[in-house]
Amino acid sequence: MKREQLIDALAEKFCLNCVPSEEFDGRTGGVWVRDDICKQETDWYNYADGTMEENDLNRFLRKAGWTAEPYDSETIMLYRI
Repeated sequence: MKREQLIDALAEKFCLNCVPSEEFDGRTGGVWVRDDICKQETDWYNYADGTMEENDLNRFLRKAGWTAEPYDSETIMLYRI
């Protein structure tokens, strides 16, 4: 899935405000979850620990060809697999 499509799908399916990673740290190609990822729509995704768990958001990302990585304990970035 292309980055723009992923951003739109995350907004629709998980109510997440995501933007290109360039808006966070200047790195190209990724997605910054510019939102609180731990909320009802994500089944209370557990911030950095959630990136290592089997959950709905990670399953969705894998199917789309992406993965979640913690930038710090509460900042999640998404990158192509």
